[in-house]
Amino acid sequence: MTDNGTTAMAGHKDFGRFVILSLTFGCCSILFYVYTQQDIIHKFAKNYLVTIIHSSNERHFTGINNYTISVKPLKLQNISTKSINNYVTMNFKGRLGNEIFEYASLYGIARHNQMIPVVDDKFHLRRIFKISLTSVKPLTNIKRFHEAKACAFDEKAFDLDKKYNWTLSVYLQSWKYFNDYSEDLRKEFRFKETIQAQAVQKFNDIVKARNVTDKYKLTYIAVHVRRGDMLNSRPNVNLGYTIANVSYVNNAMSWFQEKYPSAFFIFASDEIAWCKANFNKPNTAFITQRNSPEVDMAILSQCNHSIITTGTYGWWSAWLSGGQTIYYKNFPRNGSGLARLFDSKTYFPPNWIAM
Repeated sequence: MTDNGTTAMAGHKDFGRFVILSLTFGCCSILFYVYTQQDIIHKFAKNYLVTIIHSSNERHFTGINNYTISVKPLKLQNISTKSINNYVTMNFKGRLGNEIFEYASLYGIARHNQMIPVVDDKFHLRRIFKISLTSVKPLTNIKRFHEAKACAFDEKAFDLDKKYNWTLSVYLQSWKYFNDYSEDLRKEFRFKETIQAQAVQKFNDIVKARNVTDKYKLTYIAVHVRRGDMLNSRPNVNLGYTIANVSYVNNAMSWFQEKYPSAFFIFASDEIAWCKANFNKPNTAFITQRNSPEVDMAILSQCNHSIITTGTYGWWSAWLSGGQTIYYKNFPRNGSGLARLFDSKTYFPPNWIAM
């Protein structure tokens, strides 16, 4: 073979090697890009506490820890720079007021422990509020936290072992679990637009029906009266549940009337007929339609201040409303089984007024 032939073959071999190397480098670059993008998502979710507000056209990726995180378009808030490696979830139970307490306490406990709070995709409150917590596939390496008392703050909740994922159990009914994150939770507990629109319309209709000429000159006081199961359920009565009497509600109304001469009271109750029979005055109105619990709560939350009797539903209606709150202090019955599980100082916020 001639020198020219040898040179030509060497040239072809060199070109072939160049093509193979180029293709190999290109494939590696693509694989590296895909890996780093997924790794960035994983590390971002793992190293930062992220509150994510979803949109209708979100997409989902599954990270290497088998959690699901939504990406683009997103709005991120409340990013913590401390490393986060573990999750906290909740065994939700009870009705609306209980579930809100549990969600708020889950949020606060997770944040205090620098862990990620998560809830199920089908979680009931998702259809009521604009909550933002993401969901995960079933967790492993789980421990359970059980509170010492149902209606009292348990400081051990703020010292969870970071070697585990955690499931919170029972009710966790104390403002102290989430007070440091109240601003965040007020964003979490914004009602969905359809619920809020119904509530605004019904609120206006209620006031209009009482022939109010200028609704903007009034100071609105929400009054939630719970009787029903706390009066008629023998197990509840035996446990120590109590109901507020007429004099308590009248005294609370008088307190607000002295402070706000333009006070106007809007009642919600599981026994609205009892309320109408005892408090039907020119400056009162009553929610008489059978609305969903969330719509009634949204109506009450539009008021400036609150009077509540017993139960978590009234508690959260008052918290969402803001303003001043008067609560019934003779709950639960002294010496009862419920009284042994109850700490009024950690159940009722310190700025609320006992009466």
